[in-house]
Amino acid sequence: MRERNRSNHHPTMEEEKDAIAIPVEDNKKDNKKKDKKDKDKDKKDEDELSPEDKALLEGLELAVLRVKDADQAIVSNALEHLRKEIRSSTTSMTSVPKPLKFLRPHYGPLKEEYEKMAESPQKIELADILSVLAMTMQAPEERESLKFKLLGNSSDLGSWGHEFVRSLTGEIGQEYNARILAESDEQEASTGDLLELVKVILPFHLQHHAEAEAVDLLIEVQQLKLLLDETKV
Repeated sequence: MRERNRSNHHPTMEEEKDAIAIPVEDNKKDNKKKDKKDKDKDKKDEDELSPEDKALLEGLELAVLRVKDADQAIVSNALEHLRKEIRSSTTSMTSVPKPLKFLRPHYGPLKEEYEKMAESPQKIELADILSVLAMTMQAPEERESLKFKLLGNSSDLGSWGHEFVRSLTGEIGQEYNARILAESDEQEASTGDLLELVKVILPFHLQHHAEAEAVDLLIEVQQLKLLLDETKV
């Protein structure tokens, strides 16, 4: 009889609280262990960089530091180093290039530095670099790659690689549609800056046998007639 009473014992509220509290504490310990494991993995990955990758990383970090220098000649040299390393890695992309991976932590600080810069050729060069970095680092739907390209040089887009031009093409279509939807009876949508970029991108697509992408872009911006002008003999 006593055994049956013992088996039918119902836990008190205090006992239930104690039973619940134990797993919560264990979860905290597990999370701490996971955080430590992730940090150890990051450190291990950094330690396992090849000598060439370490040299690349150090060169990029030094260039980022010198972009903030007061001497414009030093800033120009730093931007040239960043431009050279990024361009050489993005001309043929099968995965995210190492320079873009290494510069990921510096994307935000470089944007902040851009905002501080006075209008100058260096600021335009930095806008070009930020436009390429944004391709893999921007938040979804922000179209920062297009934003910085419109602030930078609109010529020679192809030197940054086909993937960059393709990414930029997609953002132009999105931005064009957003502006058209936002127009009102009082204010017509301004798209002239976008169409100027389209005129630069169109020949690139045609020269690289990407006619389908060219047509898709022209349909997006309602400028299919430009294809006839471009293909006239």
